[in-house]
Amino acid sequence: MLAREEMVLAAAPARSFARPGEVTPAETAGLPFVDFVPGWAVRQAVDRTYRSAGVERGTAFEVNDIVAAAELVRHDLGVCVMPESIAARFPDLTPRRFTRQAPHWDVLLARPPGPVPPAVAALLRHIT
Repeated sequence: MLAREEMVLAAAPARSFARPGEVTPAETAGLPFVDFVPGWAVRQAVDRTYRSAGVERGTAFEVNDIVAAAELVRHDLGVCVMPESIAARFPDLTPRRFTRQAPHWDVLLARPPGPVPPAVAALLRHIT
């Protein structure tokens, strides 16, 4: 594992919530979601979090691009769960932390067994 990062709910500033800056999965159940396509790690983590919370949510849009997701959220067409570092790239959106059962984004490195090629060894030294 290289990194583990908490995800946040990104919303348009005009969208109101019961508590400023915080949400729970249950509080977001009725909102339209901008989701990444099935199979993406972020989507899997968000789906897993909502399933474990026993909360069903609706997907209004599926995208394969973070800029497209941010644009839909910016126009208040939905909310999007994304890693906090990515949400920070869009300062005009309002991130809200999950107070319970926050999804996490794990960054992992996998390699095939056997000798490590020199280029892979150099990359491992650089990032670890």
